[in-house]
Amino acid sequence: MKNENNSCVNCILKSNIVSILNQKELCILGEGCLKIVFKKGETIFKEGTPSQSIAYIRSGFVKLSKKGTGGKDFILSIAKQGSFPGIQNLNNKNRVNYFSVIAVTDSEVCFIDRTCFENLLKQNGSFAIEVISYIFDDEMNYFDRFLNNVQQQLPGRLANALLYFSRKVYSDNSFDLNLTKTELGSLIGTSRESVTRLLREFHDIGIIKAERNRITIIDENRLEEIKQKG
Repeated sequence: MKNENNSCVNCILKSNIVSILNQKELCILGEGCLKIVFKKGETIFKEGTPSQSIAYIRSGFVKLSKKGTGGKDFILSIAKQGSFPGIQNLNNKNRVNYFSVIAVTDSEVCFIDRTCFENLLKQNGSFAIEVISYIFDDEMNYFDRFLNNVQQQLPGRLANALLYFSRKVYSDNSFDLNLTKTELGSLIGTSRESVTRLLREFHDIGIIKAERNRITIIDENRLEEIKQKG
């Protein structure tokens, strides 16, 4: 983990949300912002610890996980560049992190002072609306994936996860998964062995090509059919 100075005004990796702010507001944001470089596997923030800042993923990929019954970790989602994991922590009634965020690749993360962020929300209505829209979209994605995990059989859940990675996370039909088979199992609610077996089946019938941690979707239509059938 390495700390670096950061200037929000000159940053070329601004999110769509922050791009709404004018130069004066960006200067205010920059005063309360610290960029930290995390190595793969490092914890960015931990579930249950005090929430003092808003995290912005400037580059890289991270996983969001939460402990369930028996202390088992469940992966909620994968976040990429442009995401604000933990923005839900703006809730003043519960000033702790709802989940843990861990780097699954080397990642640059900007930590924005919570009070500074809240003041900008009060000052700029357009900025506030964009933040609300972001939280709404994020929540809808959670609901959709939770519903699929409850209603679908394992092949449908895996198909849904692979399409989620392709369309939402990596924006490509060929990608490095950046998760272990155990972590992928945690995401879709099954074991590492079941994930390994089903990936092999998808590979053997020509739906995907699986080589080590590289996944290439060959037949997106069939994968979509499996997702829809559940």
